[in-house]
Amino acid sequence: MKINRGSQTGTEKKLRRMNFRRRILSILFLFICAVPMFGGGVQAIWVIPAAVCICMYEEEYFSMLIGVLGGWLIDFACGSIFCANAIYLVCFCTFLSLLFRNLLRRTFLNFLAVTMIGTFLRAILSYLLTQVLFQNEGRSYIWSQIHLPSSVLTIFAAILVYLLYLPIARFLTRRVKSMDAAAIHRET
Repeated sequence: MKINRGSQTGTEKKLRRMNFRRRILSILFLFICAVPMFGGGVQAIWVIPAAVCICMYEEEYFSMLIGVLGGWLIDFACGSIFCANAIYLVCFCTFLSLLFRNLLRRTFLNFLAVTMIGTFLRAILSYLLTQVLFQNEGRSYIWSQIHLPSSVLTIFAAILVYLLYLPIARFLTRRVKSMDAAAIHRET
């Protein structure tokens, strides 16, 4: 329930500005992580660990936006079916946001485990949609030479992505000292 006080306190304004900055930097970080994926060939899908990092610290509505943007970036970079990755990442990012908010702690091991699960689920989904559904020739070659190496490279890239995003999350996420600002923080 929202209390109508008329105006915001200085702490509330500062907290809203910090949340806005963190979200803008998070979107920029997601786009920067997509740049190495446009090279072609078998490569890491840098957007998945970046989306997991962002979803660890954000609410579910912003995580949905990150899922849509990240999915479109993967679709454009990998040349896959348009919006297939966006639908997958919206569901995955929303689930992650709720999972980290209610159940998991924000630790590196949890981040790595969730990234591994998300990466392999995305590889299986892509394999099923492109190879098994259409009964293409050379399905085992596609899995062993493209999807599996890409997933392993993504897991190794996740370590670097986590180390790059951690200062952004820590710098712009501070402890709230007043009760009014704590109430605003829970609402955002």
